[in-house]
Amino acid sequence: MRRLFAVVTLAALLLGGCGIPDETKVTVVGPGPTVAPGGRDNTVPAVRNTRNSANTPSQLVSYYLEAAAGEPDGAVNRAKAFMSDDAKAKFHPDPEVKVIRMKGIPLVTPGDPEITFNAQAVGMLKGNGVLEPSVEAPKEYKLRVGQIAGQSGYFVLDSPNVLLLTDTALDNFYARRTIYFWNTEDTSLVPDLRYMPLDVPSDQQPTTILSWLVNGPASWLNDVAHGLPSGTVAPDNVPAPTNGIFTVTLSAQAVPAGDVREIDRLRRQLQWSLREGADPFTLELKIGHQAVGRYSDDDYLSSNPAYRLAGLPERFTVYGGVIRRLAKSAQPGAPIPVLKPEENKNISVAAMSTSSTHTYAAVVVGSGKNAKLKVAAARTGQQAALKEVGGISGALGRPVWAVTTDGDPSGAVGLITVNGKLYSFGPGGSPAVPVASTGVPGPITAISVAPDGYRVALVSGGQLYRTTLKTGGDAPTMSKTVEQILAPGFSRVAAAAWSSETYLAVAGVRDDSPRYAVVDVSVDGAVRYTRLDDVGKGAITYLTAYPANPVTKGENADNESYEVAGVGWDVLTAPERIGTDALAGPTASPQPGVVPTAPFFLD
Repeated sequence: MRRLFAVVTLAALLLGGCGIPDETKVTVVGPGPTVAPGGRDNTVPAVRNTRNSANTPSQLVSYYLEAAAGEPDGAVNRAKAFMSDDAKAKFHPDPEVKVIRMKGIPLVTPGDPEITFNAQAVGMLKGNGVLEPSVEAPKEYKLRVGQIAGQSGYFVLDSPNVLLLTDTALDNFYARRTIYFWNTEDTSLVPDLRYMPLDVPSDQQPTTILSWLVNGPASWLNDVAHGLPSGTVAPDNVPAPTNGIFTVTLSAQAVPAGDVREIDRLRRQLQWSLREGADPFTLELKIGHQAVGRYSDDDYLSSNPAYRLAGLPERFTVYGGVIRRLAKSAQPGAPIPVLKPEENKNISVAAMSTSSTHTYAAVVVGSGKNAKLKVAAARTGQQAALKEVGGISGALGRPVWAVTTDGDPSGAVGLITVNGKLYSFGPGGSPAVPVASTGVPGPITAISVAPDGYRVALVSGGQLYRTTLKTGGDAPTMSKTVEQILAPGFSRVAAAAWSSETYLAVAGVRDDSPRYAVVDVSVDGAVRYTRLDDVGKGAITYLTAYPANPVTKGENADNESYEVAGVGWDVLTAPERIGTDALAGPTASPQPGVVPTAPFFLD
């Protein structure tokens, strides 16, 4: 399910004035995910270690590199609590926290107060909960640690003038929270990953979320999403729910002239942003202290395209140039979508996606210099003829659909890499158009689009990047803001795919050996979840995932697949080869050496 160009349904507004009528029945909206990828409950912080807890100099360094975690205004004082008086006097860091990933352990020389450690920067954690990637080469840091006469324990005697925080502490002392902003067309919500300090009491966290919303989206989303109207003021304190009713009051500027449609968009944005980790609640919205409605139904969920993701996806592979369904998937016995049977041949890779009315197909037929891109769109359940897309030739990558449309399919947008450059195409067979991508450092070898259709992950020069896609003009363009993401544990990235709203599946070469691995990494590069730590020396050339539904699945996909040397594999507890026995339906006279390849999902 990709971005839909469809106006949010307002039937409830037409029936109930400003929102859903008070007598509307309550639908229980369950809490969001609470367990982190590594299995830790990320609603409960790890034990905070103090200076007096450290029994050795190296242990003090480890605890010191956790101290900045927590409420932003207290970060400097928490770090100073580990320091001698002289060190405190010299310590005047910027308020932003530098998140680092340790490379090895701190090195301690007996009798020498200087302790060194190597670490790589991950990014800067800002006061608004945003972690902005800032990839740097690993560097050496130095601390001086010792004892002070007449005082117990160890002290930091000298430290770099920066607030340092390890990625492990980030994972232990913060909850990953997703807030949402409307896209620039006001048709759907765009996710924005933030970090909530776990020492902020749960009844105070909504106040923090409201302040984040008022201050607007993270800077990398500015081209595709917008914040609340200028001048909107959030309350200093959002009261805890009373009898299951969550009352949110915003200043009159939040909804210009009391616009009914703006009220509906605002309440949907609030319901999505406040739901994660919360008990079921009814939202009571007040604008300028005037109540405008109470909202209990789950109709707000439709404002986020990721909510439409299925629990069990439809899975496919290419076998002998023919698209085949896999047995372990939804609807294994149904016909291949869109394609007429006589045209399902000579295919090397494919992509299929849906809207509420249509299904879209993009296939690469042939190989090498003779490869061609063909596309089709049809009402769901129907078929259409493939049409060749002109304007491109050479090394064609795997196509993806970024935008799928209801009703009229002509507005759908697909993307494909050709000779290291990015092109867009539609479902009607018109010539492909180059996508302006001035911020990309080099040839693009892989691309994946988030379920919202705006956020993009791409691989260029063996490195992982994130950016956004704008489609409102004459032709799609990529934002000039292209940020490199640290792919932890990799010396070179080979492929990437969206695993959820906030995570990417990433395949690449390990940094400690010439072998490949598959991991999930948060969209800012800060948190890693290992899927397959070692899949061998064979190069992974292709990776795909079916993103997790944020309501039912959480942070990571259940379904990821990859390709090595023309052979398809599933990402499970161990690599599992997709064999002919995995195909749905009979396979007449299997050909020696012909195996399933290029696995993909109907998304």
